[in-house]
Amino acid sequence: MSLPCYCGKSNFYEECCGTIHSGNKKAETAEELMRSRYSAFVIADIAYILKTYSSKTRPVNQAEEILDWAKSVEWQRLEVVNTIKGNSTDNNGHVEFKAYYKEEGIDQCLHEKSFFEKENEQWVYVSGEYPKEIKPKLPNRNDPCYCGSGKKFKKCCFGKI
Repeated sequence: MSLPCYCGKSNFYEECCGTIHSGNKKAETAEELMRSRYSAFVIADIAYILKTYSSKTRPVNQAEEILDWAKSVEWQRLEVVNTIKGNSTDNNGHVEFKAYYKEEGIDQCLHEKSFFEKENEQWVYVSGEYPKEIKPKLPNRNDPCYCGSGKKFKKCCFGKI
């Protein structure tokens, strides 16, 4: 029985990330590599995860730690937020994504802007940074509350946030 790919594409795993994991196809873009790495975390394929790190940043001494974490969480879904460059003709690119998972029954989200580059004509993961979350602008004290209660913000949700 074929399963949908973990990366969120509509293809079956065997036709999508599975062909990249097996080495029958290479990732053509930074986003494709990022999606295949997410799928590798879902199935805890530590060899693929380590192989797709840049030789400059590969955490070889953390393989067991990475594997333990990948197996300890329940992966939910992947959302690609943005890509900058990273096409087949580029030498580097960024992919911003959100990976949703449950850890010890608590919903979590890993939000990362990853940097990729080509090494020996293959895309590799170099590093990632965690974007600062933008907090919504709150109303002034005397403005109507954003919750829709009809009360002033100061008399409603002001002390609850």
